[in-house]
Amino acid sequence: MMKSMTGKEKFFWISYGIGLTFLFLLSSTDLIIKEEEAKVHPISVIVEADSDDNYVNFRKGMDLAAVELNADVNFITLYEKGNRRQQEELLKREQQDGSSALIVAPVNGEAVLAMQEENQLVLPLVFINSETVGEPGTGKTAAVTFDYFTMGEKLGKEIAAVRSPNEKLYFLENEAMSVAGRKFMEGIRSGAAEGSEGPAASYAWAPEAEKGKILEKLTEGWTQKIILVAPEPESLLEAAQMLEDIEGAKEWVTGLYGRGSSVPILNFLDKGIIKGLCITDDFSAGYLSVKAAIELAEGGAVQTGNYLDSYFIRRGDLRDEKYEKILYPVE
Repeated sequence: MMKSMTGKEKFFWISYGIGLTFLFLLSSTDLIIKEEEAKVHPISVIVEADSDDNYVNFRKGMDLAAVELNADVNFITLYEKGNRRQQEELLKREQQDGSSALIVAPVNGEAVLAMQEENQLVLPLVFINSETVGEPGTGKTAAVTFDYFTMGEKLGKEIAAVRSPNEKLYFLENEAMSVAGRKFMEGIRSGAAEGSEGPAASYAWAPEAEKGKILEKLTEGWTQKIILVAPEPESLLEAAQMLEDIEGAKEWVTGLYGRGSSVPILNFLDKGIIKGLCITDDFSAGYLSVKAAIELAEGGAVQTGNYLDSYFIRRGDLRDEKYEKILYPVE
């Protein structure tokens, strides 16, 4: 006959079973000890454009920061480019919907700051592509941007160095230019004026107009060749397409210059239609803007006032490893 277990033996085996169950729960579930979940910061990015064509590398940088720094990034474009009222309404909407911080390429930076001062916006703000920085040291604002005036000034000097006195310089401007475009244009005028005596004029750029008439207008009353300068990526791309489409345009236009880093713009540089281009490290700008937004949302202070790097390149620089990393960042 089997010997029955004593009270001590029963107690041992029951305790042993309870211990095994406890260890199992510790190792395979969070019923007893819950792991601390990393906080995810919802961040809204509202730009001044009606598409993300010029924000491809910027978004890649933001996406990497979102993964590494635990952010949920919502990228928003306007229905109408440069619509200040619409952007302000979107900022208030994203605040109401629970964002931790707002990243904005402002149509009007001072107006956005005024919203913060009037407590319409209580979230931290990170300004991009803008001269607006807010009051330093308050922990409410930061800026991740480029020195568009100096960038334009450098381009202007590059143009002045290769321009002959009888070549007319045309600036393709319009009222819908962004803040960055206006500062860039100011720099171009400053740089192009140095050591140059050739004629210059502004042309009210209207991409919806018939392309043939645009070229006719540009060359009206002028028997020499012209150089076109576009302060915005959109107008640069439109002008490049015009030169490619219109037969004989290249005989009149000896150079097209501007800024931008989208693939279509780079393709026109590679074709030789665009002669010189200012580019920016948009990938780094995207990453740093999200990083700054998180730091502000967590109550930290962000150093402002430092510009990110920009560069002037020509066709031959496209194969330079330094610029390849900027223009085609690895995701």
